[in-house]
Amino acid sequence: MDVVGIALSGLSASSAGLAVQANNVANQQSAGFKAKHVDLVAEASGGVRVSGLVQDATPAGPGASNVDLATEVVAGMGFDLMYRANLEVLKTADELTKATLDLKA
Repeated sequence: MDVVGIALSGLSASSAGLAVQANNVANQQSAGFKAKHVDLVAEASGGVRVSGLVQDATPAGPGASNVDLATEVVAGMGFDLMYRANLEVLKTADELTKATLDLKA
């Protein structure tokens, strides 16, 4: 897998993580809601993919959700950082491609 493919897989994985994290936060007050987390795995050829969703087994009180807002905020920050880093990789790859084409011209 080339650098662009690796970065795109990172963007996709971080987007999925942010979506799950946002769903957890949105349902924090929903009775009986169980938080979920993405399970990310490295690909042998490079990159990362979502292998599935894992339900948080942390117990909650009767009728309460098990969403911990602090955990979700930190997870969101991590996925945001992951997304931005992969965007920078794409930007750098684009700049290098343009510079290479300029050298050949």
